[in-house]
Amino acid sequence: MKKRLTNISFGLLSLTIIVLAAASFMDKRYGTQLTHKYIYGSWAFLALWMMLAISSMFAILRYWHAVMRHSLIFLHVSFAVILLGAGMTFLTGKQGDIYLHNGQPANSFIIKDGKQQRLPFNMKLCKFNIEYYAGTDSPMDFVSHVVFSDGDEQQVSMNNIAKKQHYRFYQSGYDTESGWVHLSVSYDPLGITVTYCGYVMLLLSIIAFLADPRGGFRRTIRQVMKKESVKAKVVVLALLLLVPMKMLSSSNIPLPKTLPAALAERFGDLYVYHCGRICPMQTMARDLTIKLYGSDSYRGYTAEQVLVGWLLYPTDWVEQPMIKVSGGCVKKALNANGRYVSWMDYTSDTQGFKLSSLIEQMNKGSLSNNEARDVAAAYEKYNIIASLMSGQAVRMFPVKEAGSLRWMAQGDQLPEGLGQDEWLFIKRSTDYVMELALAQDNAGVEKVLQKIREYQQKKAGTVLPSDNRFKAEKIYNSLQFSFPMAILLIVAGILFYIMTARNLLRNKPQQRSLMRCGALLLALSACFLLVVIALRGYVGGHMPLSNGFETMQFMALCMLVIALPLGKRIPFFLPFGLMAAGLALMVSMLGERNPQITTLMPVLASPLLSIHVILVMLSYSLFAFLFFNGVTALIMNRMGSSTSILHRLTDISRIMLYPAVFLLAVGIFTGAVWANVSWGRYWGWDPKETWALITMLVYSLTFHEQSLPAFRRPIFLHVYIVLAFLTVLMTYFGVNYVLGGMHSYA
Repeated sequence: MKKRLTNISFGLLSLTIIVLAAASFMDKRYGTQLTHKYIYGSWAFLALWMMLAISSMFAILRYWHAVMRHSLIFLHVSFAVILLGAGMTFLTGKQGDIYLHNGQPANSFIIKDGKQQRLPFNMKLCKFNIEYYAGTDSPMDFVSHVVFSDGDEQQVSMNNIAKKQHYRFYQSGYDTESGWVHLSVSYDPLGITVTYCGYVMLLLSIIAFLADPRGGFRRTIRQVMKKESVKAKVVVLALLLLVPMKMLSSSNIPLPKTLPAALAERFGDLYVYHCGRICPMQTMARDLTIKLYGSDSYRGYTAEQVLVGWLLYPTDWVEQPMIKVSGGCVKKALNANGRYVSWMDYTSDTQGFKLSSLIEQMNKGSLSNNEARDVAAAYEKYNIIASLMSGQAVRMFPVKEAGSLRWMAQGDQLPEGLGQDEWLFIKRSTDYVMELALAQDNAGVEKVLQKIREYQQKKAGTVLPSDNRFKAEKIYNSLQFSFPMAILLIVAGILFYIMTARNLLRNKPQQRSLMRCGALLLALSACFLLVVIALRGYVGGHMPLSNGFETMQFMALCMLVIALPLGKRIPFFLPFGLMAAGLALMVSMLGERNPQITTLMPVLASPLLSIHVILVMLSYSLFAFLFFNGVTALIMNRMGSSTSILHRLTDISRIMLYPAVFLLAVGIFTGAVWANVSWGRYWGWDPKETWALITMLVYSLTFHEQSLPAFRRPIFLHVYIVLAFLTVLMTYFGVNYVLGGMHSYA
């Protein structure tokens, strides 16, 4: 009977994982609405979860006498309670939308299929306003003031909901011209309460399980601590790394004109409105140079010199092959011989604008996704330079208009009523700088730049970033060494791996000097990353965990910090930490070399989101260590290593599995609470949510060695862990670059 229950439970769990994975691809192929109708919202899907929960509870009760761990029972019960809450939400919950027009009462909302659901009260919109980050056009929050029929007035904004008689209202959209707002409505008094109880039970059971001296986690730790260091013969794996080097190409085209580096740096001290916030012009110069050329310098020129060159000497720069393009169709259209073209290469006397045909095909949807992306990127770079030369790109002049502050560029149409002196200053100051530069009057250039800065401080002094934040951003810009640091860590990790394995091969203890060097490199790298991440957070005004670049940087830091204490006892964790952190930094550079710091989306301004991301990144870091540990164990087994070292690596994997899976579980449900507060639902079957759940379920199977004897065998366990890492890769990269969804930015 026990065996049959076990087979049913784990069979249903395997089927659930397969259905979830298939549904995520169905979502990509056929759309969210169809997938929710036929999979996530179907009675068959609900029945599958119910059967899984029931069979699992029967199985755990059958194993009660063998297990006798209250924390373990409590852990499984908490998942059953969470599923019970989800079932209640499915059966009794109601979700919909209500559109409130200013001053007009409403007493119903729209649910599925366009049906109207009456509310037990009336409500109306009193006022709606958008709050902006100081001195910018970037929204900080969207606020609706609503009043209910009993006179109760409440405020609805991002991460701040209104509640009335178990109905919850969330800010979702607005139309200021028509005077209406869109609120999401959720009615789920039973499901949310039960689900939240399950979350609390889960957290308490995890703490109890990890603290249980007779539990698997503490028992495995004691086994590892008792074992003496093992010396085994191994054969070193030869690893080759092709280090990409920056190609230095000589050019017969003479260097274009620009200002000397020291003088151009003074341009970087000006304020500019860029990417929805006020920042040093140095930041804009770096972003521009990286966007166009793929590097923060060009032929020995600093980023500030590149920007100043385009502003003051555009005719010298239009012939420079500094625009990086990709894609065969783009290169063919522009007659590009290599990776770079000039701005003039975009046009010809006979063809006109060479990308016209491709842009037309892109708009019609005739190009593949990759071709459309390449065309859009090339066209964007052309327009960036066009806006620079038209004087509309650099918005560095704050102007009061209709009671608000706007940042204007030299080429913008200035508001009526502006004083003549101020109008002339905005329209002519850049031209005057160019005249002084041509006359090589550097002192005069400095004076004009100083006057521009004084004008900025006078007109926008209350909304400008503080001097400390301004200086911090300039320091941050000077510390962008992610790519060379990634190469250093990967190469160092490989070398330390080879030397560690070599010592084991020769039956020698690990050299203290080698271990100290590795630990020192880990510590220095962690300190550097911590400083860079802290500066980015201070400059941006929020936890830097809002995009793929920032989360991978944080993951690299986690890997370094985790490897430091583990490496003291387990020598292989030093190279594991170095290689994993280096790879994380390398991945962070995939999208852009250095993504811009931007203001935070209103819905992301929640401490729960930061906690959610931190927990998940810590979990992924541990899964990466498990992957490297598994690969090492398989290599040593293949080369005939002794069973003692293999069992030691197995114990290490078992120790890391517990916190890795538990951190992921708590991270997932912390994210669910944040989603419920912000979006009105704690689970929406977004591909990222689905694959995070799949990852947790796949790794959790390794805990059931009593029921699944195969996991008692070290080789099977390590093979499984190595293959299971594919779910982590799918969760992060597969969703971001293949499946898409609401979480594809992270």
